[in-house]
Amino acid sequence: METRIEHVEQFTVKGYEMHGPVTHIPKLWDELNRVIQEKGASPEESFGITLGMDNGNFHYLAGIRSDFAEGFSDTKEFLIPSGKFIVAKVEGGVEDIPAVFNALLRNPDVKFRHSYGFERYIHPVGTEGYEIEVWVAIE
Repeated sequence: METRIEHVEQFTVKGYEMHGPVTHIPKLWDELNRVIQEKGASPEESFGITLGMDNGNFHYLAGIRSDFAEGFSDTKEFLIPSGKFIVAKVEGGVEDIPAVFNALLRNPDVKFRHSYGFERYIHPVGTEGYEIEVWVAIE
């Protein structure tokens, strides 16, 4: 698995959150995508942020950069802090996201910092499909 290091300036993700089993996450994405279409927004990336896990239940946010989400209602905002991240592309689709996170977290060559990891879905306007990356905060 190839990785790269990225430094980002802080940015805000705005979207929909849930507390529940992983099986509820696709419904959250369906809602986000419905509202994106309804509002005519045109983000070229979206984010899935696991804010916590407890006994098989996830606290998860599916969203887009806040400047593309004006007029969205009943949303939550979450700040991605500035800093470095180790990044890897997910080759096998959504079902391979946990394996990529686990591989990054076992990397002995980096020191992790306290922050949230996230999925980044890259979907340029005018293209079909999307690419998935996993981002984990490092020192």
